[in-house]
Amino acid sequence: MIMKKLTILGKSDAVITMITDNLESDNNFPVIEIINNLNLPIEHSFINPKFITLLKPELESYQDCFLGVNKSHNKKKVFEVFNININNFINIIHKTSSISKTTTLGKGCLINSLVSVAAHTKVGDFVSLNRNSSVGHHTIIENYVTIQPGANVCGFVSIGEGTLIGVGANVIDGIKIGKNSIIGAGSVVTKDIPDNVIAYGNPCKIIRKNET
Repeated sequence: MIMKKLTILGKSDAVITMITDNLESDNNFPVIEIINNLNLPIEHSFINPKFITLLKPELESYQDCFLGVNKSHNKKKVFEVFNININNFINIIHKTSSISKTTTLGKGCLINSLVSVAAHTKVGDFVSLNRNSSVGHHTIIENYVTIQPGANVCGFVSIGEGTLIGVGANVIDGIKIGKNSIIGAGSVVTKDIPDNVIAYGNPCKIIRKNET
């Protein structure tokens, strides 16, 4: 009998720990194969006894895939390097999260515990919604966005590709945030934020350009 395998591309201990925590509620993948050929750290602190974890230097075969890195530029790099069809990436969703049936999810999304996503929201590919975060109705979240723990995104918000919303930040209704920007922890976003900036505060203000 061949056991079902989840292939994780790239390796960040924090991300893989979240993946295995979420999979415990489902456990459809008794074998987790981590492909690490991108000079990323190789600490094994994420080992979970409920799974057979294999660390391999090269990709041999795949069916169900996920990205095991956290920063948006690393996600893009890994996806481009391995050149795997987007349809081979699965979504990993914790059983305690609440996702509206009218929400549209892309591929390769990680949705952690106690996340709430309201009606008619569109979530792109490789998006991470961390624990206790919430996303309001009719919001658009583009590819590679990360929303950190406890952040609250209200309705009719638009968040551009590769942007990060920090821990506990609040984004009020109707705000547009550009691509590759960083919203600092605890910020209250009351005005639109452009592309490629770092902004934080209450109210949130642009501090400098985001050079990453």
